[in-house]
Amino acid sequence: MSVNSPVPPGRPRAARPPRAAINDRLLSACDGPEGSILLHEEVRQNLEDLWLYGGNRDGKTPGPRPEYIFIRPEFLQQQPGADHGPALARLVPARGLPLRLELLMLFDAQCRYRRGERARVDRTFEDVEANAPIKSWQKVVLSDTSSDYREAGVLRGRQIKEALRVLDKQHLVDIGPDKSRPGRRDLNRITLLSEASSPVNRPKYTVPERGVRVSRHFFTSLWVFALTNTEIAIFLALSARRASFPLAHTGDGVYVVKEHRRQFGLKDNTWRSARELHTYGLVNRVHDNERDTQTGTISDFGARWRRGEVMPTRFTIVDAALEQPAVPTIDRVLNNPTPEDQWRQWFT
Repeated sequence: MSVNSPVPPGRPRAARPPRAAINDRLLSACDGPEGSILLHEEVRQNLEDLWLYGGNRDGKTPGPRPEYIFIRPEFLQQQPGADHGPALARLVPARGLPLRLELLMLFDAQCRYRRGERARVDRTFEDVEANAPIKSWQKVVLSDTSSDYREAGVLRGRQIKEALRVLDKQHLVDIGPDKSRPGRRDLNRITLLSEASSPVNRPKYTVPERGVRVSRHFFTSLWVFALTNTEIAIFLALSARRASFPLAHTGDGVYVVKEHRRQFGLKDNTWRSARELHTYGLVNRVHDNERDTQTGTISDFGARWRRGEVMPTRFTIVDAALEQPAVPTIDRVLNNPTPEDQWRQWFT
């Protein structure tokens, strides 16, 4: 290229689709022709069955049926003396399914195994017989494939495979060797590692006795797929704060200031997703009459600071709201809000 030739413009960055458009794609996703069951309804029923029966082959014997899924704190926030950051912060920027798939595998494990037991991944990319429990990955994952239905399942399978490779790089799963192809790895041979794993310490996953609790409805109502990565991250961060300060959460709510934010390793713009969680009704926020509802700016900050009146925003998690089906609920809030939805949007 001549030195006098103009430098070609860089590739324009793809615009992020509006929040409503993201949910619309999940709302309409389907693996069959027009009139077939919608994917969000099918996956929701499959995850409910997984919770009820724990993958038992007869589809009748109850599984452990945990009301809460426990997540080890090391997954969420920096621990004293640790030389590596929490995996949550590393997964938030990853595009696609890695964060959702990691959480789904924790839910899957705790629905099939009891506390203290080592959990095994028992899913493949092939369909199983009609009268057997759902085992294929595609039947427990909701994602936007933006494709003709004849390709939807195949594309979702590719998304899951790519997510597994990301989780392998983050030391959260181990992909076994392919015995038929030397030097290759078999994505049907997955070992789930502890969510507290590090590059040096990679223990196999066992169901924790305790940890940060998340309602099982976060999974069976599909919030794990309907929320964005940043929304999921803030929900989990607030859950961790609740675990650390349960009495404060029950009373005035929990808050996260700059000192706490460093422990989670999340960027400032990620924390703004608390507004969306409040809009969807998943968290309540203590209203401050002196704070601008749109910008969060505190009026007359200096005078209020001197009087000791400035407090960080406090939140409480509304577990009951998680029982509502996520995809239709977000659709209602964004496109046909009730008076209560409108009130929440006004005070977001």
